[in-house]
Amino acid sequence: MTPPLAGDQAVMIIPTGGDPPADAVRAWTAGALVGMPLVPRMRAVLVVAELVSNARRHGCLPCVLRLSLDPTRRHLLVFVEDAAPADDAVWPVGAGLSLVDGLTSDWAVESRPRGKTVWAEIALGARVSGLAIPPQPPSDHEV
Repeated sequence: MTPPLAGDQAVMIIPTGGDPPADAVRAWTAGALVGMPLVPRMRAVLVVAELVSNARRHGCLPCVLRLSLDPTRRHLLVFVEDAAPADDAVWPVGAGLSLVDGLTSDWAVESRPRGKTVWAEIALGARVSGLAIPPQPPSDHEV
């Protein structure tokens, strides 16, 4: 894949523990997608919320949330990388992953040497100009 251009990627680090809360992850995602059409933006926020929730529940923190535009800027790619290795078993598709499946054009789980990446692709319906880069949400542990 061609590396993203400047303004085509936004990254959030989700440390161990409960930071940031789910509503802060949703707000950060919406902020990164501010220039995007409303319906794809809403789809993306729901997909991100589900994938990050799954990483927190079933993965191993810390994890990285990465939003990236494809080279045509007509698809948003969502990547959630955690430190828990994917096993070779078929992933059960519960309600959350059924939601992801219905809101995306494709998604998958890929193993990495030290963890796994769950990714999803969301059609934007139009070419977008780029992503905003919102600041990382504050941690409850920061002063």
